[in-house]
Amino acid sequence: MVSSASQRKKSDQAAKSEREVAIIGGGIAGLTCALRLSERNYEVTLYEQDAMLGGQLSSKKSGKDGMYHDVYTHLFCDWYVNFWRIVKDDLKIKREDVFEPRFSVKLLLDPRGSRDSNNGAPKYVELKNPTTAQNVIDNLSSGALPTPDMFLVGFTLLDLVSQPFSSSILQQQSLNGFLYSRPYATEDCADLHNTILNEIWCTSSSDTSAAAYKDFVKHSLGSRGLPFAWLLRGSLEEKLIKPWRDKLEKVCKVEISAPVDKVELADDNKIELTLANGKKATHANIVLAVPAPELANLVMKGRPERTIVHRIPELSELQRMRTANILVVTVVFNERLPDIPREHVGLAASRGYLTFIDISQLWTDLSEKPRTVLVLAASDASHYPAGDDKLWGHLMLQELARYLPSVEPGDEWGDPKSNIDYSKSLAQNNRTHPLFLNDMNSEQLLVEPYYPEQLQNVFFAGDFCRNDVNMATVESAVLSGLHAAHELVKKTDGKSDISVALCDLPSSAQFAAAKLVLLPLAYAALAWSAVNAGVRDLASKDPEESLTPLSMLALIPPRYLADMVVSLENLAVALLSRHEPSGSNWLLQQASGAVARRLLAASDRLRDAAPEGSADTQRTFALMTDVLRAMGTRISEPRVAPAERVSPRTTRMETSGLLRGSGRYRPNFDYARRHRVKP
Repeated sequence: MVSSASQRKKSDQAAKSEREVAIIGGGIAGLTCALRLSERNYEVTLYEQDAMLGGQLSSKKSGKDGMYHDVYTHLFCDWYVNFWRIVKDDLKIKREDVFEPRFSVKLLLDPRGSRDSNNGAPKYVELKNPTTAQNVIDNLSSGALPTPDMFLVGFTLLDLVSQPFSSSILQQQSLNGFLYSRPYATEDCADLHNTILNEIWCTSSSDTSAAAYKDFVKHSLGSRGLPFAWLLRGSLEEKLIKPWRDKLEKVCKVEISAPVDKVELADDNKIELTLANGKKATHANIVLAVPAPELANLVMKGRPERTIVHRIPELSELQRMRTANILVVTVVFNERLPDIPREHVGLAASRGYLTFIDISQLWTDLSEKPRTVLVLAASDASHYPAGDDKLWGHLMLQELARYLPSVEPGDEWGDPKSNIDYSKSLAQNNRTHPLFLNDMNSEQLLVEPYYPEQLQNVFFAGDFCRNDVNMATVESAVLSGLHAAHELVKKTDGKSDISVALCDLPSSAQFAAAKLVLLPLAYAALAWSAVNAGVRDLASKDPEESLTPLSMLALIPPRYLADMVVSLENLAVALLSRHEPSGSNWLLQQASGAVARRLLAASDRLRDAAPEGSADTQRTFALMTDVLRAMGTRISEPRVAPAERVSPRTTRMETSGLLRGSGRYRPNFDYARRHRVKP
């Protein structure tokens, strides 16, 4: 007969074994998950294939002075609420001591069109997050684009977040398609958006999912914080990852340089791992927090009946996810360079969409040394030859020298005649740290943190997992780690106390109302831009090939009326939406509903408001109303943008329907990226 004490002991042992987990991947998603599980007394083993933790936020030592070189220099946005909560509450880091506030970024204009007008010096323009009236005014006068086009750049973002489209509709539309479907947009406006996307997320607007970008912009425009972002005053390893690792090593088993080669489902409902060195380990639960290409390999590798994809077949589509590696060169100069700002700088129309930041003005350890240290990055690695890091690194420096005359790269990497200390500089191809691309397919491929109906002890984390942000960011990775930990705790304990902080964002109705208020200004800006284009054509004697300024001016009234009809309906839909924030009281909800119903009836009342007269007059007015409604409906539907068509040309398409712009942000090379190849 088995004693009750023996039964309790076995039960306790079983419960304890259920609270054991292996986390594969030591990036931010895996570190977040490990942090939350370990503080709840879970037995956590963290496997990381590299010698350093952090993933895309990792660093490596190199050079004669043993300097840390970050994978990328990350901007940490002010609205990353879950990331900042970990920094403050768990890592005990005071933000103001370790991070430097940033209020803007800068664009360095192509010297072929700007240096003559700036007395030979590099010409920078400054852009700020348009969340305050002063920032909006500063952007309008920045010189990045003519004032009306700059207004439209911001207005298109507001228009995007105000759209009540379901995700399924936006999934069928790229950001470029959305921009080209706006009846007020200009080519300069679309080109600047494309430049920003390429330089930050390594993907063009014609490839970027409008749905994913809408989620990111909603958080950015909804943030009331100043500054808009923060930068570390040192390397990621020293300032962020080491404190995180020190905390975890007290309560977790951290295995570095331990790549996992295979994940299989064992007979006893456990998970069997095979490491690259041939060793095997068995765990009750696992969290897969590796990059998308590696995850696609792990879920399919092993004996067919024991693979994860055998139980969750849809994960085979992970192979369709696209990633990109950012080329990064840390450039240590022998001297201080002139005309280098503190902000992140994007090089307009540069080869490979180059950006740089001067970390010698940022890092505490470098600020007192008499030399400039730039981190130069190419968001589109396909513009540079793969294989020889020194070759593409030197080509990037040559492109930088075209914008900054003070840069002297020499004839090759290591040339002693240059003003660069190549012995301390480093080129990193980052093929092992790919960036997930939020392209048109990505919205349909996002991974859930847990599939309880198919597999109860496997969980997923990473910036490719579905969450409130969706766009590949640090906050997205943190959220995925929290979601995976929440699901695991809920499975083992029946409930979870792991919380996710939510951003205090304006509602969809507020965004829609703001768009409606500013709509007349948008069409006034379009008219202004058309006049500017006409003056430019007269001066250059080069008339528009697609849509003349005069034709555009004639189309503005019907376009405005059509857009007004749709905007009123969008506001009504937003007011009636059940997905609005739940904090509003009953009276406010009733009032909103009444307003919404009146807005939905506004279009029909156009007919009732028609002047009395002949039947022909009333029929004509009704026909105009129907046409405007049809035009408005068409405006909201996805439309293929010129850049998405089969033609590989990068030049302006003659049927774009947009005013031709200055071309300031169009690359000067004859190349059109259609689909990035997985590294």
